[in-house]
Amino acid sequence: MFTIDNRMIHGTSFIISLDSVEFITWRLNEDTGDYWVKLHIPSGKEIRIKVSEEELRNIADVWAATSNIYLKIGDNYGMDF
Repeated sequence: MFTIDNRMIHGTSFIISLDSVEFITWRLNEDTGDYWVKLHIPSGKEIRIKVSEEELRNIADVWAATSNIYLKIGDNYGMDF
């Protein structure tokens, strides 16, 4: 479980600024329909969370919004979702 507030992701055991995330990777768990997401930070470490597709889209949109990245996710945009 997590929340996004002022570009900060608050989890049950972590808090991270989306400004410090270099890139995001994810993988679909086909059995549950959830996504395993890694938020990669400069130290070479990562924060791992399990989210729904809607939550993944929200994280990606918030992260990309101030990272000067034009990001579209979904079938029409060539990403495997």
